[in-house]
Amino acid sequence: MALMEINLNPNRIPLPELGGSTAARQGSSPAAPDSVSFSPAASLGTSLQDIPLVRPEKVAQAKALGSVTSYPPADLLDRIATLLAVHMKK
Repeated sequence: MALMEINLNPNRIPLPELGGSTAARQGSSPAAPDSVSFSPAASLGTSLQDIPLVRPEKVAQAKALGSVTSYPPADLLDRIATLLAVHMKK
């Protein structure tokens, strides 16, 4: 009866060839472009700079809601309080 030898050293196991030589694989990759256009990103940056930091209509809406003493409604505050209490128990 022949004994089977098990070699646990992975460094001694030859790696299989994946087909083709290294030089052939390097030459088959697509060439990188000489220049890259970032004009869409630049135009997006310009558009973002044109957006105002303050929207007057939203400021007016907030002032109007702030002057109303019944905002937010009591039932909304009760529902929020219930949600907070449920999540605090967890």
